[in-house]
Amino acid sequence: MNKAIDLHTHTTASDGSYAPAELVALAGRASLAAIAVTDHDSIDGIDEALSASARYGVEVVPGVEIGVGGTDNMHILGFYIDNKSPCLRDVLDGLKQAREQRNMLMVEKLRAEGFDISYAEIKAKTGAKNVGRLHIAQTMENKGLVRDYRKVFKQYISEGGLAYVPRARLSEKDGIDAIRNAGGLPFLAHINYLKKTEKELEVTVNRLKGLGLAGIEAYYSGYTLETEAVAHRLADKFGLLKSGGTDFHGTRRRGIYLGTGRGNMLVPYVLLTQIKAAALKD
Repeated sequence: MNKAIDLHTHTTASDGSYAPAELVALAGRASLAAIAVTDHDSIDGIDEALSASARYGVEVVPGVEIGVGGTDNMHILGFYIDNKSPCLRDVLDGLKQAREQRNMLMVEKLRAEGFDISYAEIKAKTGAKNVGRLHIAQTMENKGLVRDYRKVFKQYISEGGLAYVPRARLSEKDGIDAIRNAGGLPFLAHINYLKKTEKELEVTVNRLKGLGLAGIEAYYSGYTLETEAVAHRLADKFGLLKSGGTDFHGTRRRGIYLGTGRGNMLVPYVLLTQIKAAALKD
């Protein structure tokens, strides 16, 4: 099968702009063979996406994206998780509660900077159950408080920003264990976020493999050609599986398109064949 896939997508269950069924429908229109639904700290959209799979002729991989570690901006993708796992739901519920508290603190800091906005307003305007920084920034843009939501990120709610509050994270081990215990395979997402040299990444990946890491996101919409090459070398060096995805958020992350990223991505289906085979063995 030569069709393309996208194994890193978000829905309204976290900070994407498409409902799960809408995302699957969009994937069908884009002629994608498969997508993974990998919402931040949430598996609430998986059932709806799975129900839409046959209707739109798109294979749906149940997944999740979890932030882990201390100072590193490290995310772990989980593929083929059991979204009925009580243990996983407990872990994610704890992360959601921490995210809510963080959001409220960031909004209070934004108010102290002179922005007329409230957390209740953000929740009402977005209708989101799992509010993230994208919701905050785009609500500010829609309200006319800023001209470009990306400036809010850079100046205020990114690390080092005036209203930034650190995110509660699981340890690397706990994040990988949460995915493994739910029957899933953990993959290191977007290695460019880590801002490490290749040698430093080798140390990190070796440590994560010892904790149960199964693979690396080898294709990503934010990679340069060199970063993509590094991701492939790391996977090959440590005998890890490869995945690929756009990190699609719909209108909440402009310029990133489902299946093609910034327009030139193509993640081959053979990667999913290998991931699926490994999931069946575990």
